[in-house]
Amino acid sequence: MFLQKKLYHLRMEDGDSVIENLNAFNTLISQLVFDDIKMEEEDKRITLSYSLPYSWDSLVVAIGCTAQSALTFEDVVAFLLSEEMRRKFMDN
Repeated sequence: MFLQKKLYHLRMEDGDSVIENLNAFNTLISQLVFDDIKMEEEDKRITLSYSLPYSWDSLVVAIGCTAQSALTFEDVVAFLLSEEMRRKFMDN
């Protein structure tokens, strides 16, 4: 339960790296799998979305409007990495 709680409370702050957040997320997922606790694809997508700061809500909504059954966890990761690159480009 400790690992699940830690996963559900994982939060990325504004300005933090998406890759660092993904690394922390995937580490926790790997630890859960090692303890024979399986997370469904949809649970991983939702939990990862909840780990994002409020400034990412428009992307979360856009992802949520996409047919959920058509999205994989890797698709969500690709959207997040693309959005981070877009934001960095816009800041320069």
